[in-house]
Amino acid sequence: MAQTPPVPETVEPEVAAPEVSGPAVKPEPPPESVAATVAAPEPPPATPFEPPRRPAPGTTLRIDPLLVERCFSLYQDRQHDEVVSTGEEALGRLGDAPLSTREAREAAALWSVVALAKQALGDDIGASMALESALRVAPADERMTYRQHIAALAQSAARTALARAGNQDTDDRIAELRGALAWTERGLGAVPSDERLSETRALARAELWPTYEQSVHKLLQRQEFREARRLLREALDDPEIPAARVAPFEELLSGTFGGEIGQLTAQAIRSMQEARESEALASLRRAEELLETIPDEALPPKRREEVDQRLWWGYTRLGVRRLEAGDYEDAVDPLVRALKLPDVSPDRQSETRAALVRALEGVADLRALSIRQLNDAGDRDGAVLRTETLRELLQSCTELGLSAEELSAVFAQIRRLCEELGIEDHA
Repeated sequence: MAQTPPVPETVEPEVAAPEVSGPAVKPEPPPESVAATVAAPEPPPATPFEPPRRPAPGTTLRIDPLLVERCFSLYQDRQHDEVVSTGEEALGRLGDAPLSTREAREAAALWSVVALAKQALGDDIGASMALESALRVAPADERMTYRQHIAALAQSAARTALARAGNQDTDDRIAELRGALAWTERGLGAVPSDERLSETRALARAELWPTYEQSVHKLLQRQEFREARRLLREALDDPEIPAARVAPFEELLSGTFGGEIGQLTAQAIRSMQEARESEALASLRRAEELLETIPDEALPPKRREEVDQRLWWGYTRLGVRRLEAGDYEDAVDPLVRALKLPDVSPDRQSETRAALVRALEGVADLRALSIRQLNDAGDRDGAVLRTETLRELLQSCTELGLSAEELSAVFAQIRRLCEELGIEDHA
C-alpha cells in the first residue's frame, strides 16, 4: 500500500536547527565560487507526513481525511496537476469560517500535499504560498513543523537559483543571485535560526558584488551606458553593499555619463562628416541634456571639464561649418550653446566668440534687407517687429559676454534701421 500523508503529533521547539525531512537540501560547506562549484540541489527526500488519525465516530469534518490520503496517493503516482486541482478546490470551499482543531490539522495537511505537488511541477513560489497557508491554519503545536517545511523549500529553491547563476551570462546571474537572496529571506522569515539558509544567503551576497561589476563592464564594452547606470544605482542603493565597493561603483557610475556623452559627440562628428547637420545637432543636444541631469557629486570636476570640452568642440565645429556655408541664422544656435559651456578655456571661448560675431553680422545684413523690403511694401509694423526681434537677439548675446566693441557693426546696422523706420534706438 502507498504511504499516506502524516501530520506530526509533536514538535520539539527547543531544537535550534531542526531536521526537516521535507523538500530540503542537506547542509554542505558553501563553495568558494558559485560559477565553479555550486551543485544542483539534491532531490527532495520522501515526504515528511504521517497518516492523519481518523476522526472519532460521529464527527463531521469539512475536509475528509480520506481526501488527504487520496491526494497524497495521487502525488506518489506523480499525478501532480490532479493533486493541485482537487486539493485547492476542497480548500477553497472552507471559506473564512473558523476551523476546529481537527479541521485545522486536516486543512494544513492538505495544503502540504498541494505544496509537494506544486514543487514537483516546478512552481516553487506556489509551493511556498501553499505551505504558508498551511502554517496559517495549522494548530499551534504543529506550526513549527510547517515553518521548517517553508525553510527547507526556501533552501532548495535558493540553491537551485545559485546553481543557475553559475551557468548564466553575467546579466542573468544578477537576477538569479537576487532570486536566491529573496528565497533565503523568505526561509529565514519562517526559521530565523536556520544555519543552512544563513550560509546560502552569505554565499549569494558574496557573489553578488563581483557579478555586478562584471556585468557593468560588459555593458560598457557594448556602450549600453543607461543599463550600466541602472545596475550601478541598484547596487549602490542596496543597504548591504560593502563599504569597499562604494567608491569603485561610484567611479564606474560617473564613467557611464562621460562615456555616453563621448558616444553622442562621436555620433555628432560622424553626422557632420556625412553632411547630416540636423542629426549632429540633435546628438549634441542630447549630450548636453544628459550633462545637465548629472549630479555634481556623480561627475568629478576634471571629468566634467573634459565633457564640456567635447561639447564645445562639437558645437563650435558645427557653427563654423554653417557659417562658412553662409547659413548665418543656423550657425547662431550651436555657437551660443558652445559659448554657454562653463568649463572652457579662454582661448577656445575667444574662437567661439569670433565665430558668433561673424554669424550675427551675417544675420543682421540678411534681416536688414528683408526689413527694408517689408517697409517699402508698406508693412511698417512687420518691419518694426522684425527689427525688435533682431535687437532682442543682439541683447541676448551681450548677456553672454559679447562686448559692444565686438558687436559694433551689428549695432550700427540696427541704428540705421531705426532711423529709417522712425523708431527709437534703445541699444
